[in-house]
Amino acid sequence: MKYVYLPIYHDPSTGYYEPGKIEDGSVVSASGDLVGGIHTLKLDNPTRYVFHVPEDMGLLNGWEVKTTSEINQDYPGLIQP
Repeated sequence: MKYVYLPIYHDPSTGYYEPGKIEDGSVVSASGDLVGGIHTLKLDNPTRYVFHVPEDMGLLNGWEVKTTSEINQDYPGLIQP
């Protein structure tokens, strides 16, 4: 499993916040690209999601892989050893 930060897409028609990706310079919904085994660790609205994703899942545009220490630096105690 790997940890990633990803952008947030806000759907103005529903008001919901969804995982996002970058396409043509804009944040769009990535919900259709998600696979099983993903765990949402945090929604830091309106900045980003923190996900724990399967190791074999490819990264979408705008997603950043982070280490445990990087995440705990931004969100102290979020990931326990």
